[in-house]
Amino acid sequence: MDSDFLSGTLREVARRHRIPGAQLSLYRDGELHEACHGVERVGGGAPVTTRSRFAYGSVSKVFTAALALQLVEDGDLDLDEPITAALGSTAVPPGHPMRSVTMRRLLSHTAGLVSDHEGEPLRSSSLRRYFESVLHVDPVGPPGAAFSYSNTGYAVAAYVVEVLSGQSWWDSLEAYLAKPAGLDLSFVHDPRMRTTGCTTVSGHAVDPRTGRAEPVDFYVESTLVAAGGVAGSATDLVAFGRAFLPEADAAEDCVVAGPEVLAEMGRPVPAADPFGLAAGWGAGWGLFPAGGASGDPGGPLWLGHDGTLDGGSCNVRVDPSTGTALAFTTNSTTGLAAWEDLADALDDAGLRVGRYRQPAPSSLPYRAGERLTGEYVNGDLGIRVSPGRGGSLRFDVRNGLSGVLTVGSDLTFSVRTADRDEVVFSGRFLASRGSGPVDLMQYNGRTLCRSEALVRHVA
Repeated sequence: MDSDFLSGTLREVARRHRIPGAQLSLYRDGELHEACHGVERVGGGAPVTTRSRFAYGSVSKVFTAALALQLVEDGDLDLDEPITAALGSTAVPPGHPMRSVTMRRLLSHTAGLVSDHEGEPLRSSSLRRYFESVLHVDPVGPPGAAFSYSNTGYAVAAYVVEVLSGQSWWDSLEAYLAKPAGLDLSFVHDPRMRTTGCTTVSGHAVDPRTGRAEPVDFYVESTLVAAGGVAGSATDLVAFGRAFLPEADAAEDCVVAGPEVLAEMGRPVPAADPFGLAAGWGAGWGLFPAGGASGDPGGPLWLGHDGTLDGGSCNVRVDPSTGTALAFTTNSTTGLAAWEDLADALDDAGLRVGRYRQPAPSSLPYRAGERLTGEYVNGDLGIRVSPGRGGSLRFDVRNGLSGVLTVGSDLTFSVRTADRDEVVFSGRFLASRGSGPVDLMQYNGRTLCRSEALVRHVA
């Protein structure tokens, strides 16, 4: 598996999914291999190079987690103490659920916070104001009880970093992580910049059937940059990932923190059951079985994270057991499906990349579909399940995603939609009270409460 093989594989996957530009970087057997394809922007953009900066989307979270772990290493933060120890006892009202939130819970998505929350109406970049606004949002569950993927939680984690470091999260990331580690990172949104010069490739909305690609600007709320607004190359991600490999494979110029403290990012958190997203979660990294097989639950897991922004995608995987790190970036809405094809090609070549494959819904259909219909809510995320044609169920997300819902007798489900290159989305329905009525949905790692059960569940 050399650079020529990777270049050919990347070119074929990009052609199949009509991707304007992409990067693939692999560190394996002590060697770094890089490949790139296409252009930074259709219609006259520069060719993609190994140094082109792509939007990382949610992969940005691993950098925020690493910043927090640096504070742990310095003795300024305890992963398992309530964050009020860092913020001050008056920062959170008495009796508020946030008083039980710890940094480990924030980083492992078990803090019970909503998935997305915009904050101040004026979209101020102040993380202090954002944190104060989060205190007025109903949680989706008690801290430490269950996994629910939360961009909000990472914005709160970034605020804790600001309080303890005495400077902005942007300055902290540059001064304490990017520059010392030799990473050429930038930001989709940087409130310190008076101008908005283009520091990243362009995103593209791509029609997978015709290949028509329309440039789009990457966008992330100013208060959610720590959760999804970092940009860089695939090789920068691999360099970062090598900090989590055994000493013989760690990049000499990419020192993030000591191996003992960094190990917490991949240590499974018992309450983190990210059904539909990964096999487990630590304080920053998702955990993925090799090849996506269910395999031995005690076997080695790859560390990893996936990310998307409108117009781009990013995937990173790290296998400490074999000293392997891999990253894939695209500037296309079809990148999510391309990653699955890329992973299949690498599997066939002998590199069983860590990924998650949710079991298909039970072949026995769930017969009482009307018991599942209604609105399911998690902060700004809302999903309606409604009757469809011929007794089927429809699945409609507020952001416009829709499709036909297939539910098995075990209450796991899949959704197939043509809007996202025929990607199957999946999840499951749950009853918060065991054998009681269905009042929860897990979808794409988020836990949503059935609206009529929302108040009861939070209580």
